[in-house]
Amino acid sequence: MFGSVLIENIGELLTCTGDGRVHDGGGAGSGGGIGLVRNAAVAIRNGRVVYAGPTAELPPGFGSDERIDAHGQLVTPGLVDPHTHLVFAGSRAGEFDLRNQRKSYLEIQQAGGGILATVTATRAASDQALHEGALARLDRFLAQGVTLVEAKTGYDLTIAGERRLLAALQAARESHVVDVSPTLLAHVPPPNGERARFVRAFCDELIPTTNADAVDVYCDEGAFSLAETRAILEAGKRHRKRLRVHAEQFTYTGAAELAAELGATSVEHLEQLSPEAPAKLAAAGVVCNLLPGAALTLKLPWPDAGRLYAAGCTVALGTDCNPGSSLSESLPLMMTLACTQMGLSAAQAWLGVTRAAALSVGRDDAGQLAPGARGDLVIWDADDHRQVPQHYGVPLARTVIVRGVVAYRRES
Repeated sequence: MFGSVLIENIGELLTCTGDGRVHDGGGAGSGGGIGLVRNAAVAIRNGRVVYAGPTAELPPGFGSDERIDAHGQLVTPGLVDPHTHLVFAGSRAGEFDLRNQRKSYLEIQQAGGGILATVTATRAASDQALHEGALARLDRFLAQGVTLVEAKTGYDLTIAGERRLLAALQAARESHVVDVSPTLLAHVPPPNGERARFVRAFCDELIPTTNADAVDVYCDEGAFSLAETRAILEAGKRHRKRLRVHAEQFTYTGAAELAAELGATSVEHLEQLSPEAPAKLAAAGVVCNLLPGAALTLKLPWPDAGRLYAAGCTVALGTDCNPGSSLSESLPLMMTLACTQMGLSAAQAWLGVTRAAALSVGRDDAGQLAPGARGDLVIWDADDHRQVPQHYGVPLARTVIVRGVVAYRRES
């Protein structure tokens, strides 16, 4: 049931309209890209924004089911997470501890841990357990201000099992207020040695017959080769799926350049990016989904977000929520890391979790507050947009509205 609501007495409003980039540096008082408005109001009717701007220009006579006083605080669009692994079972806390004792990701994977450990646990879990786990994660996303997530399969490595994970994503989407955009992920080759057969079946049987919005491939040492990645992405393109690529995380493979060549919607990670890749990605309009939680956990070089921005790339930020390398549902924490470690301004980080992230997911009506956009927004315990990435490690989302209905209120 969509609602009608007027949010008034907004101290700072970020509308985040435009192309997902800050064009004037995003300094203090900047409106370039983030659409900063002070003394503002937002009106939502039938689940869609009908007005977002200065209170003085609010059309008279707006009737609403509810009026909410923002008490001079910050209001932004609902956050969008463009890269999650939402459905999985099991724990890899032991690996977290081993990694902090200087064991590498690849060493852990070769010893039977890593992704294959999650595959074993996920295969063994019941449908109900997978569903409940996904819903619990979506609850935590919502409490952090997130109203839309991209979510990948990839933790079964059989054709039937990947279908099961897609079904789990669809079930979560139908039973939770946070929207879910499903992606079919070729994560790693199956451990039974039938690598070539799996790739063929993935391309010929799985991609053409699923409801996934997008196809993704993990291209790296220990995962899929560049040639295999090309075959899977070309199959996805033939069947009109959006293309994503896990690219250049541990080793340089050329996957980012391949993504630009094929017109991918996004590339993910990019810790080992070549000097030539940013210009190619910018020219092709590929959104760069950077995942600071994974770089932090795995002790990898920080993706150079400032260099990507300087080359003209659109930069989004995701949690990479997964059991092994980034167990977090906090996009505000990713904003903090992007600002302190990766060269983004606060304004650029805000676009990275709103407009740019929505473009990455292919949802043009999300991640912004403009007439016709989804009525998703967050009232924060902050009166300045720069305070959210600055004040990390505490819950700052006070009220989350989805399609004009209050979906979350933090208890005082």
